[in-house]
This record gives sequence, C-alpha cells and structure tokens, in this order.
Amino acid sequence: MEKKYRYEEMMPAEFLKSVERMPVFIVPTGLLEWHGDHLPLGLDALKAHAICLKIAEKLGGGIVLPPNYYGRPGYSRYAGTLTFSEALMNLLFTELCDQLRKVGAQVIALITGHYGPCQVNFLKNFAYNYMTEYPGVTLIAKPEYEGVTINGEVPADHAGKWETSMFMYLHSELTHMENYRLDTPIRKIYDNPPNDWYKEEALWTWKDDLTKSASIELGKQCVDAITNSISTEILTALNQKEGGQ
Repeated sequence: MEKKYRYEEMMPAEFLKSVERMPVFIVPTGLLEWHGDHLPLGLDALKAHAICLKIAEKLGGGIVLPPNYYGRPGYSRYAGTLTFSEALMNLLFTELCDQLRKVGAQVIALITGHYGPCQVNFLKNFAYNYMTEYPGVTLIAKPEYEGVTINGEVPADHAGKWETSMFMYLHSELTHMENYRLDTPIRKIYDNPPNDWYKEEALWTWKDDLTKSASIELGKQCVDAITNSISTEILTALNQKEGGQ
C-alpha cells in the first residue's frame, strides 16, 4: 500500500505508526505574494509543499504539514501580497513547534519557499532560540536552495528562471507562460502597506527572457538537488538524535 505523508490525510492509527517509525515533521512555509503575471500568488508555499512531499518520499517516512502561507515581508506593495509581523510569526511558529513536540516530533524541518533575508533570518533565529529553550528537539530551518548549486549558481530568485522552472516541473497546470512579459507593469501598488520592506517600483523587468531560460528540465534538476540535500540533512539529524538516546 502506498505510504501517506500528508498530515491532513492520515487516519489516527496511520499517524501514530508514522511517528513511531520516523518522528520527523516537515513544515512547508511561504507567503501569498506577487510573482509576476505567469505564476500564482501562492507559489512559495505551493512549491515548498510539493518539495517537502518529495523529501518525505526520499526518506520513506516523515509527516508533511499542509502549506503555511503566513510569512515575513516580501513585496508588500504588489498586487495580492500579504505579509505579517515578526511578533505574530514568532508566536505562530512557537505554538506550532510546541504542538509538534506534543505529538512526538524529534526533528522538525522548517522549509521556506519564500526567500529574502527578512524571512530567512527570522526562521533561523527562531530555530536557534527554540532549540536553546527545548534542546530535546532538533529544528532545521532553511530556504529550499541553501547548500545547493546548479551549474555553479545558487537556484534562488523571485519568480525568475529558477522559481519558474521549479514551478513548471511541480505545478505545470498553474504555470501560465502565455502571460509572461519581459517588462511587467504592476497591476496594483498599495500605498503605505503594513510590514513594508522593499519599496517596490511600478515596473518589474526580468533579468533574462524566461521563455528561453526557464524549463521543466531545469526545474527537475533543481528539485532533485534540493530534495537530496534536505533529506540527507534530516537523516543526519535523526541519526544523531537516535545515537544520543
């Protein structure tokens, strides 16, 4: 029978068996944020969730939570973007990790598909502080791309060739390259939004022509490298926990 990795789809007996077999919880997190006219607002969390499921498949275990769309600021002024304060995010992740410890987590991987120093630094600082208070659990907090290179480049951008390629591979049905324009005017810019961060311009110009640089093949290469890297890190953390018991 096919293994289940999605938390929300598990029956109680399946959940308890999965925790006993591998007490690893994988949390995909992102943001509802503008990603051009060719990609959906939920790209970050949708991408992270799909990647986390592939990580669980490589591990042969672990439990993947539903995608979380609450995150620190990205392009706050652009159409459809929702961003949140550090105080709220700290409370959210504290209570989430408390609950995961309650149900048996020994390793928690917080994988963010939303990049930028505001989000990434928050997650890393949160993980450090949480493990300081609760040393019995190991937190891995990182953006998907960390520690990975493809042809000498780090596969990270904002809806450029890397994210577009990964999303083409993971969610081709939600990718609409027919809407892509090299120079993309922003359809809506909000005045003085809460949690403003980047001071965005009214016109977005892509660094290269994504109709030529992005591809499903490149996306698969990125996802394979990312899932290999993170699954290895999770296994190492789990083995260290078991070895210390």
